[in-house]
Amino acid sequence: PGDAPFAAVKAAGVRGVTVDDASVRRAMRIAFERMKLVLEPSGAASLAALLGGKVDVTGKTVLVMATGGNVSLADFIAHMNHGRA
Repeated sequence: PGDAPFAAVKAAGVRGVTVDDASVRRAMRIAFERMKLVLEPSGAASLAALLGGKVDVTGKTVLVMATGGNVSLADFIAHMNHGRA
C-alpha cells in the first residue's frame, strides 16, 4: 500500500497488532479442528490476534476475517506438524 491507504487508516484511528508464527499456526489448527476451515497463514492472522488477546473484545460483538485457503496440502500439513515430534 502507498501513502493514501496509510493516511486513511490513520485518520480512521485504526491500529495494527502483530502476531508470531506459532500463534498463526495455532489459529490455523483451531480453525481446521473446530470450524472445519482451511486457512492460509495470512488468513489466520486476525484469528491469531483475537485468540492471543491482542485485541480487547470485552463486551463487544466481534467479526473476524479469516480468509484464504490458498495453501497447498503439503504446506498446510507442514504448518500443522511444525514443532511436533
